[in-house]
Amino acid sequence: MGGIPPLMLTDSDVDALACEFLESRYLGPIYADWSPDRRLDTFLRRRGLARVADDGDLSNTVLERIMGHAGRASRLAFRTAPSL
Repeated sequence: MGGIPPLMLTDSDVDALACEFLESRYLGPIYADWSPDRRLDTFLRRRGLARVADDGDLSNTVLERIMGHAGRASRLAFRTAPSL
């Protein structure tokens, strides 16, 4: 009974996925009316990572990391924007 072993991603793997997602087309205007989890699900499946997409806890971890990176990037952009 050799079932499928549990999927294990390191913190670095999750960070890499989050960064790849943030650099992907899924943040563009074509997907603007999609929810964040739908965008992530499609991104993961098209990358051949259906097991990550199907694991609710793991995909939520990736989504939380994406939101964290996006929040930090927004704050940094705001702080470094030239004042008018």
